[in-house]
Formats: sequence, C-alpha cells, structure tokens
Amino acid sequence: MMDLIEDDLKLVNSFMISQIKSEVPLIPLLSKYLVNSGGKRIRAALTILFSKLFGYKYGSRHINLAACIELIHMASLLHDDVVDESYLRRGKKTANKIWGNKASVLVGDFIFTKAFQIMVEDEDLKVLQNLSNASKSLAQGEVLQLSLKNNLDIDTEKYFKVIKDKTAKLFSSSAMVGGIISKRPEKIISKLDKFGHNIGIAFQLLDDALDYECTENNTGKNIGDDFKEGKITLPIILAYGRSNDKEKKFWERTISDLNQNEGDFEMALEIINKYQCIEDTITRANHFANVAVDSLDIFKNNIYKEKLVSLVSTSVSRIY
Repeated sequence: MMDLIEDDLKLVNSFMISQIKSEVPLIPLLSKYLVNSGGKRIRAALTILFSKLFGYKYGSRHINLAACIELIHMASLLHDDVVDESYLRRGKKTANKIWGNKASVLVGDFIFTKAFQIMVEDEDLKVLQNLSNASKSLAQGEVLQLSLKNNLDIDTEKYFKVIKDKTAKLFSSSAMVGGIISKRPEKIISKLDKFGHNIGIAFQLLDDALDYECTENNTGKNIGDDFKEGKITLPIILAYGRSNDKEKKFWERTISDLNQNEGDFEMALEIINKYQCIEDTITRANHFANVAVDSLDIFKNNIYKEKLVSLVSTSVSRIY
C-alpha cells in the first residue's frame, strides 16, 4: 500500500526532520532518533491518501500537515514512554531509557510547539481548530487512562472514552485534514471524521489485544507491558468480568495491587484465553474496521480509495 505514496512519505519524513532543528544539540539528536525508529506513518498516510482521493493540487500542504500530525503523535509517544516507564518501543530502546525522563518530556514539549507552528503557518482556521482539538483530546485521554490505572471497576464505556480521546481523535483529524485542504463540503468532512474515528478505535483494540498475544504477529510489540503496568484494557475488563472468585482475586492482586510474581503473566494469559477475551477484542476491532470501510462507499472508486480500504485491512487484520 505504501508504494503508492512512498515518495510523499519520504517528503513527510524530510519535513519533520527540517522542523526539529535547534541550536540545542539534544533536541535534534533525540528527535531524529525517534523519527528514524520506524512506525507505520498511518496517520500521515490518511491525510495524503484522502487529499489525493479528492484531487488535491494546491501545493505541499498535504505533506506539511501530515508531518504536523506525525509530530503531534511523536511528542505524545515521548510523554507516554515516560508515564508508562517503558524502555522499549518497536524493539528499540526508548528515548527516556537513553536520555532520561526529563529530556524526553522537554523535547516532547518542543516537538508539540513545532507542530503548532506548522498549523499556524498553514493559515487555515479549520485546520487549526481540528488539530488543536485533537491535541487536547489526546492529552485528555492520556490523563483519563492514568486516573483509571489499576482500577478493575471501570466499565467498557470509560475504556472506550479513553481510546476515543487518546487514539481515535487524531486518526479522525488526519483523515479530515485531507478533506479540508481539498476544499470538501462539511458533509464529506463528517464522513472522513467517521472513517478516522472507527479505524482509530479498531487500531487501538488490536494493539491492546496484541499485548497478550505471544505470536509472530507481534513484531515490534513488547508483550506483557500493559499487564506489568496494571493498565486496564478491554482484554482485562472482559477477563475480570468473566472470572470466578478465585480468578478475580488473582486480578485484584496483580492489577489493582500491582503485586506480581514470576509466572503471573502466564496465568493471566491462561485466564484470558479461557474466556476467549482476545478473540472477542479482535471481533470488536473488526467491527469498527468494517464500519470504517463502509463509510467510504460514497466516494468514487479509484486507486486511492482502494488503498484506503487496504490500509484498514493491513492495519487491523488478524490471522488466527
């Protein structure tokens, strides 16, 4: 899929690197490390694919704003790894592991400000409103998730509130920006909002499921991190709700009290698999992915629409 927009994504990377220059050496050093650490660039791909779907030919705004969105995402990753005390991401050491928490937080702040500079320089109020709202939702979702950590009493409604804010909103904005810069009407923009919202939820559901999947499908995923942190995700919510009294006490010790012993993760996997919590999470992910694809029906068939459909299937597909 990325072959179609490979040159565009290279331009996105180049623009990102150009925006993180600074007279303070640590800023570009740490930032370039993160840029070069990989990542699917799914959000940037959404902006570019939708702009091309609508025949955008107004300069390089699609590249600059796709880079802006990736910078917002990149800054949030720097902050997330500090909050989650993560030391590996995509199989590589995190920035906070190498340079420390203080440097990661401060450079993350710098990257956020660069993203907002790009928005302002774009001089489109709709774009600014869209991406600033997404940034607010992202931060709000992270704080909500932190406040619910180790709390087994949360329900699926609160869980979905977290992932809508911290993941789905930026996906929605990525799609909507492609329509905004292509001067599409509000009816079309709302369709892009729906598409991004649903693929974002599907993407996060799959990501949460993969934390409990010890298979080759987990390339780049650090298995068991969510469990070790006591993070409440859908597999845990489902497992706790379906567990017997003895199993519930296990969850209360390992997740609520964060009192974990050797072999506890394997026991968690056993309970989760017993109640088919991974399969049910994947089923829900596929539901949201299908809704996302259905929202594309109103658009004309062309290579870019085909690649958007392909993007959904490759991002949230699961092989048992």
